[in-house]
Amino acid sequence: MKRIGRMTVMVLAVSLLLSILAACGSSGTKQVEDTPGPVTINFWTISLSPTFDDYVNARIKKFEDANPDITIKWTDLPYGSMENKLLSSIAGNQSPDVVNLNTAMALKLADKNALVDLNKEATEEQLSIYFESLLHSARIGDSIYAFPWYYGLGVLSLNKEIYEAAGLDPNQPPSTWEEMKEHAVIIKEKTGKYGFVPIYNPPIDLFLRGVPIINEDKTQIIVNTPEALEWAKWNKDLYDSGVVPKESITADAGYATDKYQGGQIASFITGSQFLNRIKNNAKEVYDKTVVAPIPTVSKDGKVHGGLMNVVVPTMSKHHEEAILFAHFITNDESQLEFAKVVNILPSTKEAAKDPFFTEGDSNEPEDVARRITATQTDKAIDFTLGVNKEGEILEFLWKYWKEMLLGRMTPEEMLKKAEADMQAKLDEILAEG
Repeated sequence: MKRIGRMTVMVLAVSLLLSILAACGSSGTKQVEDTPGPVTINFWTISLSPTFDDYVNARIKKFEDANPDITIKWTDLPYGSMENKLLSSIAGNQSPDVVNLNTAMALKLADKNALVDLNKEATEEQLSIYFESLLHSARIGDSIYAFPWYYGLGVLSLNKEIYEAAGLDPNQPPSTWEEMKEHAVIIKEKTGKYGFVPIYNPPIDLFLRGVPIINEDKTQIIVNTPEALEWAKWNKDLYDSGVVPKESITADAGYATDKYQGGQIASFITGSQFLNRIKNNAKEVYDKTVVAPIPTVSKDGKVHGGLMNVVVPTMSKHHEEAILFAHFITNDESQLEFAKVVNILPSTKEAAKDPFFTEGDSNEPEDVARRITATQTDKAIDFTLGVNKEGEILEFLWKYWKEMLLGRMTPEEMLKKAEADMQAKLDEILAEG
């Protein structure tokens, strides 16, 4: 018997989950608990315990003190376990009431009417506290399916020792990607080291550069544009010239981190919250680090931040109480307190204005990163297609982008084929309903 791969098992599990949810939540109406009295809300999060036990438990206690008839039962799950755990619980008709999900998973569930439409069941006042760009990350049509929670934005970390060895001033960091390339050429020539390792994420890169990826009504793929071709050619030239490491095309997410911590590359783009990891793993490199904004990409200043959300499944028997708690754990006070514990950014407008994010004169990389990213909160977006099975659609762009870099396709051929195959997959998904 053939062994079934882990990814195949995951895809099958998620497909089954969505089928179950579609059957249970197709009406889009809440299931009301018949028995009056105290309510228990089951709250599930991703990878917060034990590091943030004190914070989460304190917030739960404050909520329960203000709402004595509501008890919060908190369960934390590893990132890779959330989908399977949801499958098992819903199959047993034991859905949690409030769940922490990333945007992609939230949209998968929303597409099957498995999440409460907050535009219908939350109040206008509750929804008004968030940045609109983040609130709309989990939007399909006129429906909003998640309260945005926390996120991080990236910064450019420079190893000033390598920069100075190349005759460059680390206090004059590159402000454009063309300057990034110019600096990388000089660093390679002068030191033999690489200036940076590209983060090959074509969907986000193209979207920030003005490529729609998908049209407004989610029926047409648009990636074969002049802007996309320009960026594809830029990356192809960078790769062919040997200015960036060839093996980076197949490296995992930790590759660039390891290279930077090892003092082997001059700059590194990372989420500001991960600078502490560099501090713990390679203090000598951390002490040589200068932090700057990521070079400009979007004409309107938009920046990408991976967003965590809080949702309420339609199968919850306590929609009103679940929404009340979901809003509480993501409100101004909760998010500001969380940001003071870990280097994240709040999705609420008032919390983001707090002096904590902008004041201070410390030159510690973590503190500088916090001040830099705090100026970008109103420009943050979490890119998604807003359709079911988006990973299967985007996979073609990822695959053909690598084929282009390896010389098996021209940039023109890559974009043409990616758009055609992505459209075919989208049509297939839409036909499935």
